[in-house]
Amino acid sequence: MPAIISGKRRGAKLIVPEGLGVRPTLNRVREALFSMLFSELGTFEGCDVLDPFAGAGMLGLEAWSRGASHVDFVEQNRQHFTVLKKNIETLRAQNEVTALLGQTPKDWYRLNGRKYDLVLCDPPYAEGLLPGTLEALVRTELLKPGAIVSIEMDAGIPSEIPEGFEILKDRKYGKCRICLVQLAIRNS
Repeated sequence: MPAIISGKRRGAKLIVPEGLGVRPTLNRVREALFSMLFSELGTFEGCDVLDPFAGAGMLGLEAWSRGASHVDFVEQNRQHFTVLKKNIETLRAQNEVTALLGQTPKDWYRLNGRKYDLVLCDPPYAEGLLPGTLEALVRTELLKPGAIVSIEMDAGIPSEIPEGFEILKDRKYGKCRICLVQLAIRNS
């Protein structure tokens, strides 16, 4: 059973739906991801975080445990959403997170106009959702200046990162690839 790796709820067990198409991030990959993020951000304290393909909420809840001030989760699968809500209740995080049953990016307008310091983007590998999601983050102006987007993707597939994003870090962990990207600064 997966658990929170670090922070105020370290060791808390999370449930993951079985056989429902959820591909939970392995503990060693999650640990590597959060180490990479910490080296870029310096702290998670005060960060507003979006987890747009939440699944069971492992990435967003890890960020919350490490000090993020607020996490917004979006999940479209009703069964996954039920598990996400149970994990939020287990961690007693209801006052600092929002869980939205909806589609990314179609239902982002329901997130009350919040802008984000960090987006934890872990879309289903085979569905080709990454480019459109990144473009929607720009189009909807959900990123604060200097925001970081972490992307988990299949290591065997070429990068789907659209123009306009700068790759800060790019690492492979077995069949998984993690990239940290940021909007490139445009000189006018």
